[in-house]
Amino acid sequence: MVSEMNLRKLALVALVMLVAMSAKAQQQVTFTQYMFNPMAINPGYIGSQGTMNISALGRWQWTGIEGAPRTQTLAMHTGVPDKNIGLGLQITHDEIAVTSQTSVFLGYSYMIPVGPGELRMGIQGGYQRFNSDLADLFVIGADPSFSESISASRPNFGFGLFYSTDRYYGGLSAPLLLNTTVESGGQAIITQRRHYFLTGGYLFDLSENVKIKPNLLIKAVDGAPVSVDYNVNVLLKELLWLGVSYRPPESINFLVEFNINDNLSIGYAYDYIIDATLSDATTSSHELLVSYRFNLFKGKEEMALLSSRRYF
Repeated sequence: MVSEMNLRKLALVALVMLVAMSAKAQQQVTFTQYMFNPMAINPGYIGSQGTMNISALGRWQWTGIEGAPRTQTLAMHTGVPDKNIGLGLQITHDEIAVTSQTSVFLGYSYMIPVGPGELRMGIQGGYQRFNSDLADLFVIGADPSFSESISASRPNFGFGLFYSTDRYYGGLSAPLLLNTTVESGGQAIITQRRHYFLTGGYLFDLSENVKIKPNLLIKAVDGAPVSVDYNVNVLLKELLWLGVSYRPPESINFLVEFNINDNLSIGYAYDYIIDATLSDATTSSHELLVSYRFNLFKGKEEMALLSSRRYF
């Protein structure tokens, strides 16, 4: 006899599969380590560190559930000396059950000094490739709707504003401005809605070797509740970040990032699921981030930027 818990697990798997089939992409991926990889949600961040940065991130959401979301990103961006501009490239692959999308975006930012800091205005544009292999689903009975694989490409673009000083930062962005719909037989199979992100953070010195940085992420999209991520990170001896986040009602998240040297850092995030429905089928999500920065230019000013610490 099937237990109540197993029934809940089956129902949750069915829900994930249903989301994949209709692909109502009401929510873009929320990265737990957004404060260490801001370009993932804001093209205004492009070039803000002066040096060239390369970041690779993998996210495994709701582990233990078949067909749960998985995401990989590769981001590269650099400032251009004496030009006040930044250039970037971002490649993302996202999967949920039998549905996947791959996107490639080029980005550009322009910096103007404002008060004690700098304001960067960024744009990005590119293409998204959507695939839905409905034929891979197990369906009871004959249904021609599930006998085909659907593929489509769509252009999209986004914008972002990013302001930062030595002590605080703030950002507003909409990385995908165009609402996207892919249809089959007159029915919407994939729907992607515009998302808005508002971020901010402040750095406090507790002592010579201890700094604390609270961060906030607010995400809004039409047709879904506003999502808020509350975070506090502590930096120890300029080497180790330790943090905790609360993302109601889904999870409590734990973060660690190690600055191996001035160039290389490795970060990991563990999301502990507290949502009553999800926690019956899974207890965690995982995220791994590797970042490397180096100087393409040989000027003294750029080399100084490379050796200095950036907190945002």
